Amino acid sequence: MSKSSYRGRFAPSPTGLLHAGSLSTAVGSYLEARSRGGQWLLRMEDLDPPREMPGAADAILRTLEAFGFEWDGEVVYQSRRHDLYREALRQLIASGHAYACCCTRKEIAATARRGLDGYVYPGTCRKGCPDGREGRAWRLRVEDGEWTTH
Repeated sequence: MSKSSYRGRFAPSPTGLLHAGSLSTAVGSYLEARSRGGQWLLRMEDLDPPREMPGAADAILRTLEAFGFEWDGEVVYQSRRHDLYREALRQLIASGHAYACCCTRKEIAATARRGLDGYVYPGTCRKGCPDGREGRAWRLRVEDGEWTTH
């Protein structure tokens, strides 16, 4: 990736004031972006209204400004982008890269193996939901096999 195309980002959730752990994350991503001559973007993860604290988003922005952070472009608020996400999902479904799943967590736990971060979905609905059941979630279609992160 060339320096000019590098994009770093910080995406706090406005569930409270900015704490030291989040601030250190912001410092790391900011310095990485700037050291590569790239952009540093700010995205507010405001997708959990019951947990959000009124005024927290503004307080987070003021704290970042007080510490000298300068982000590129406007702050993106996830809650204002639902139309974009719906269109992306529509495209994934139309291309066959996403499919409906009707399984409950309890059903998945009964048939799945445990992975590092919980149960590994066994692909039950990969060829369609059983008759009489409707999808409750969307899953991405990936090739069979083991997946790891590096």
